[in-house]
Amino acid sequence: METTGRLAAFLDAAVHLRAVQAAAAASRELTGLLLPSLCVLCGAKDGAVCPDCEPRLASELLHPFRAERDAAALPLRSTRAAGTAGTAGTAGATGGSGGHQEASPVPSPVPVLAAARYGAEASQALLAFKDHGRTSVVRFLRPAVYRVLAAVPEQLGICGPFTLVPVPGSASGFRRRGFDPVEELLGGALPPGWATARGWLAHRRESPLEAFRHRTSHAGTGSRQRRSGTLDRFRPTRRLAAEAPAAARRGTRSVVLFDDVMTTGSTLAATWRALEAGGIDPVGAVVLAAVTAPAAVSDEGLNSTCRTY
Repeated sequence: METTGRLAAFLDAAVHLRAVQAAAAASRELTGLLLPSLCVLCGAKDGAVCPDCEPRLASELLHPFRAERDAAALPLRSTRAAGTAGTAGTAGATGGSGGHQEASPVPSPVPVLAAARYGAEASQALLAFKDHGRTSVVRFLRPAVYRVLAAVPEQLGICGPFTLVPVPGSASGFRRRGFDPVEELLGGALPPGWATARGWLAHRRESPLEAFRHRTSHAGTGSRQRRSGTLDRFRPTRRLAAEAPAAARRGTRSVVLFDDVMTTGSTLAATWRALEAGGIDPVGAVVLAAVTAPAAVSDEGLNSTCRTY
């Protein structure tokens, strides 16, 4: 059993080596040259996204929006009612009595900014990229990542400089795909004032049998399934303790999480908890796409099982 654990740890470390990731990227580029494929949107013309479909995809990625309202599993934070969107009417009614009562704390989900809604062209492009090996699609998605990061100060009201912490990919996911989708999305330029902190978090050790399980994206899973699947999923690493700047711990750098797709917010919640366990207090999250109408049963209302911060 001890040998099995050591093998799992070795595989987990090996697939995240820069040399291994560079070799995998070179292999994918060569495959794309030798085996050209059809457009992931229309399926008719050659190229990752053909010239006719590219404007439709780009138009879906132009307008970042606040996405935390429909994410049922995000952590909660206490905010003042008077300063919370959607509670102005309540605050006004309280103040209308003539007194000067202080607004009571109101729990609200952590702020999340999304580049696009998960639907139509955006969902097709992301599924092709993540689950069908069409990595060349990433060059059409990276501009949206830059745009949504640049919008964080205005949309979330958070001041920089920023430290961006990507949700860590699993070793089994890398072995299955040959790449880490989140890392690929962050492979382009970042806006001024942004720096990426890689390796601060890791998946808890997986059994070697996980490599043989067939898994794709989370589409179609309910909020309860996703919560149970991500509970205590991540852990802080030694690198976080060694590299996390003292400025981040003092709050002079704003730590922001990044993931590719948010459905219920359970993955972001698990990442949030792992960062807190490592002594880091994140201030918000950014995703490329968000599902805005997740299916939920009646006993799983907004943020029903997460603690308040």
